[in-house]
Amino acid sequence: MTPPLLVVGEVRTALLMNSRPLGRTGVEAMLARLAHGAHVRTAERPVPRAVSADVVEAVDSPVRTGSAAKSRGVGTLLARAKVTGGRVLQASTRGTLVPGGTRRLPWAHYLERLGTVEVIGRARTDDLAKGFPGTRPPDAELAPGAVSDRLLAQVQRSAALDHQPTFRARRTQLRWSAVAVPGSRPGGTFTLFGTTERTLELRLPADGFPDAAEIAALCEDLALHDWLLSVLAEAADRAGGQADTASLHRIRPAVHHLIHLWSPGTDIRAELLAVWEDLEERPGFTRQWQTCVDRIRDSMSLNILEGLTRRPPPTRPQAPAIPQTITNGTHHR
Repeated sequence: MTPPLLVVGEVRTALLMNSRPLGRTGVEAMLARLAHGAHVRTAERPVPRAVSADVVEAVDSPVRTGSAAKSRGVGTLLARAKVTGGRVLQASTRGTLVPGGTRRLPWAHYLERLGTVEVIGRARTDDLAKGFPGTRPPDAELAPGAVSDRLLAQVQRSAALDHQPTFRARRTQLRWSAVAVPGSRPGGTFTLFGTTERTLELRLPADGFPDAAEIAALCEDLALHDWLLSVLAEAADRAGGQADTASLHRIRPAVHHLIHLWSPGTDIRAELLAVWEDLEERPGFTRQWQTCVDRIRDSMSLNILEGLTRRPPPTRPQAPAIPQTITNGTHHR
């Protein structure tokens, strides 16, 4: 099978708008509504997670290129929602870009190839790869992130949620692309832009090039753990390194609901784990996570110790008073 020109996608990650973790039954029912009752994939270990069926989005828009050459993409994108631990919501959209000739065809042609976007024009793989993910979100061009935004908002509006989260957390967005490179080892370049935007440029072997859904699973896993690390680090920063009760009260919800969700590499095809290995080497996600967790636990331990030292010493029992009588102004014992 000939590798595509480029596979692209965007992931949005956010705190589920609910005061407590949503149970498995509630998550399944909520995600099933996205695709008219279609089957929801679930798993319980190592962490509970559920993934909706794919939602189809038709697209017909310009495609960004590095050279600014005019190209048009026509076809469909596939989007899905994922809930991890009943707490973290992700909306992910993906599309496979392939050559599309010189003219647009009837929609029936594109609907037979779900998840495929045909690029009309003389677009080259290297030119497309320079255009996406880029250093800024797409505007008028092909924008998987817009689809993810709508899907995320749709889930967050669900009547199954009470819309009263116990703590605040920023939403993050990851734009990614995957290109086939002959004879290469799987690898990628992960870049942060500000506090919420990230990009991932993947280079994958042309021989046995993964399916777009498998690549998306890798990107969803990376986006999840980047979000967990960002939220916990921000919570620790808000505490200001203080061990007082008020500071720890501010970070307790994030620790209680998120710290057990760290499990990188879940649901990732074995051949793609090399990408995670590179990211563990640099920037070292798990190393950063452990440092953050240790920092919070040290603050909690100090809070307990300071609480013990602040306790007043036990009071000694007082001897009973000796009764006294007064007679003619004279005290008698």
